[in-house]
Amino acid sequence: MELRHLRYFVAVAEALHFGQAAAALHIAQPSLSHQIKLLEAELKTALLHRTKRRVELTDAGRLFLEEARDIVARADRAAMIARRAGGATEGRLRVGVGYCMDQSRISEAVSTFNARHPAIRVELQTMAVPSQLEAIRRQKLDVGFVRPPITNSELASERLMIEPLVAALSTNHRLAAKRSLPLSVLSEGSFILPPREIVPVYHDIVLKACREAGFVPDSPHEADHLHMLLAMVGGGSGVALVPAFARRLKPPRVVFVPLNPRSASLDLMVAWRKDDASRVLVEFLKVVREQLTDGRAPSARQREADR
Repeated sequence: MELRHLRYFVAVAEALHFGQAAAALHIAQPSLSHQIKLLEAELKTALLHRTKRRVELTDAGRLFLEEARDIVARADRAAMIARRAGGATEGRLRVGVGYCMDQSRISEAVSTFNARHPAIRVELQTMAVPSQLEAIRRQKLDVGFVRPPITNSELASERLMIEPLVAALSTNHRLAAKRSLPLSVLSEGSFILPPREIVPVYHDIVLKACREAGFVPDSPHEADHLHMLLAMVGGGSGVALVPAFARRLKPPRVVFVPLNPRSASLDLMVAWRKDDASRVLVEFLKVVREQLTDGRAPSARQREADR
């Protein structure tokens, strides 16, 4: 039994049409039909029931399809692993991205890096910041987009940008038409918070801002993804403090109102192991600095030099 016979059978079984399967496989239909007959002869059982109008799987064909799909998938994965091990790539970079971050801009930076270094394979993982820092330390990740503080002495870090928080309100909220507002005027409503176990820095900064405005927020609801949090705001479940970049997401039934005075902000940082001097990491950090530094947030190295 040849692997190509399995590929041919899977194509026909999924299309239930010899002509369509032959076109997808870029072979002639008579040749495809002949190869399927050879496979059935080898198995000594019919896999397909053919009529002039339709093709149907037999009971044996349905069972065989499940196994054939698995074998083809495993063969494809084996080939991919072999190509990687054989030097089809110059290296890989494992990158962590935290929740509730400007993932659009981070993705643009990764795309720029990919364009400059197409032979380097980038693996992106969304991961809570505490888990990222531990994964970097244990060499499970190479670099991560994180929030401070970073207290592990084995890690280096740089601040890339400052993301001010703004109020997210439903369009029918009584304050939705305001051009700006003090945080204290939101004290009587419900807040939607990010869960502390997933985004502890973000969670704590929101609570701190509220305390400084003179109240502890009533927070019956939580959401760990920014899109879900904004959807809950739009649905009228409460208000939220979100990074200003959330405006670009344009969620339905949500308006964003700046805080006056500006009450809180989030720092976006990049972190890596101090002992990692690999060329791949150096090139990635170069692109990240170009693409993500907003000009207002001095890097850790710059702050150290200013002292």
